[in-house]
Amino acid sequence: MLRKPWYRSFDLPQPTPAARIRGNAVLAALLFVPALVLAKVLVLATETGGRCLAEGGCPPFPGTAFLVLTAAAAVALAGALAAPQRMRRAALGAQLLLEAVAVGLVPAYP
Repeated sequence: MLRKPWYRSFDLPQPTPAARIRGNAVLAALLFVPALVLAKVLVLATETGGRCLAEGGCPPFPGTAFLVLTAAAAVALAGALAAPQRMRRAALGAQLLLEAVAVGLVPAYP
């Protein structure tokens, strides 16, 4: 008779799909700000971005559109955390899409 070693004798509970979705939503929200910073640094590292920073004359950044995208991503995060199970996956997808569009808006306007 083979016994399990002592370190494998405890069966750890596996995370539920809802817990995985919530964890992914929180992780995406935490990585949103570093992604914005990285996108802006990469834009400023280009010739156009550096010239824009040094000399000015750049097109204005669409702050209202960015704030609307960010607010919608926050609402989607709340939906991924608190919505019923059948809606959580869609809310996570919407959150990821909105965050990607907001991060993509940063390189479009140096």
